[in-house]
Amino acid sequence: MQTICITGATGFVGQGVLPALLDAGFRVHALVRPGSEKKLPHHPMLTAFEGDVLETEAIARALMGSQALVHLTGIKRAETKRTGLTYEDVDLGSVLAVLPAMNKVSVKRIVLLSAADVGHSFYVRTKQRTEQAVIDAGVDWTILRPSYIIGKGQRWPIIMSPFLNLLALLPGHYGNIAKRARSVTRVQLAAAIVHALKSETAIGKVWDVSAIRAIA
Repeated sequence: MQTICITGATGFVGQGVLPALLDAGFRVHALVRPGSEKKLPHHPMLTAFEGDVLETEAIARALMGSQALVHLTGIKRAETKRTGLTYEDVDLGSVLAVLPAMNKVSVKRIVLLSAADVGHSFYVRTKQRTEQAVIDAGVDWTILRPSYIIGKGQRWPIIMSPFLNLLALLPGHYGNIAKRARSVTRVQLAAAIVHALKSETAIGKVWDVSAIRAIA
């Protein structure tokens, strides 16, 4: 039975991915911020580890005994304003802390939540840097690039979805952008992550919205 370590388990995406991992029969180590353990469900296959995802030693403790890491950590725009931290500090910084932790405890497999390659914002450029860091590290990686993620309370992606689906029918550059920008549900994303962990053919693959939908 595989043990999977997950970061970001208490976040919006993590709250969908964590139950999917447990339902799939994985043992799960969840690295959470101190005080956040109470947000996790009670489950005999789940073990919580308190620590900072920007600290390699804390990550290594949670990774010990795992066969793979699902890395969902990322900071929201509202949190950047509240904390003063940037996407570079958290999204990239956590990956730069994760990779030496993986090496320290001999974990080679990582499934990385990135973002759709749409536009040239600082956020998108930072996500590109996180992807490149993982690719260059010599680990067995799968990268997922969702755009809008639909879950409970997420109305804006639902409103946008018909327009993006229509634009995605266009040929050429703008049609391709619309395809990458379409929404996926949190359930679809979780299903794709579980599939990635179970399939060696997923190693070395970048899955955009079309691939995530197809796999789910």
